[in-house]
Amino acid sequence: MKWMLLVALVFLLQTQFYFIKDFSNLTVILVYYFGLKSHQRSTGSKAELGSVAFGVFVGLMEDVISGAVIGPGVLSKGLLGLMTPVVFTDMVFKWTPLWGAIIVVIFTLFDGLVLIGSRMVFTGIHVTSVTLLQVICVQSLFNMPFGLLLRP
Repeated sequence: MKWMLLVALVFLLQTQFYFIKDFSNLTVILVYYFGLKSHQRSTGSKAELGSVAFGVFVGLMEDVISGAVIGPGVLSKGLLGLMTPVVFTDMVFKWTPLWGAIIVVIFTLFDGLVLIGSRMVFTGIHVTSVTLLQVICVQSLFNMPFGLLLRP
């Protein structure tokens, strides 16, 4: 119930406040945080499966709200849901605020590239690469403090 309210709040913020919509990608933070918490509660494939399911749900909601083709958000958020518990196993990385910030920046860049790349391939839209990189980099920098603050 708590997570559904967080999802609703994030989508409300991103659709109603243009500053947040243009400069951040809060859905990446939401999937990242859920992945951290699911890894803390359980280990192994159960944590990964729950995190992927949550990421797919958030991506589907994002696709439906955007009005674009359904699939790019599901793909990108599902992959982020899979990668978060995997990255922060003690075998790959032990979570620290620095690693959290770096991973959030990488995840935001990855999410933007997968979303726009998928939409370009499947819908034929054309986007200027310089503008795209500027927007994704600004979103990554805006999301970086969340990686420092959100702890497992």
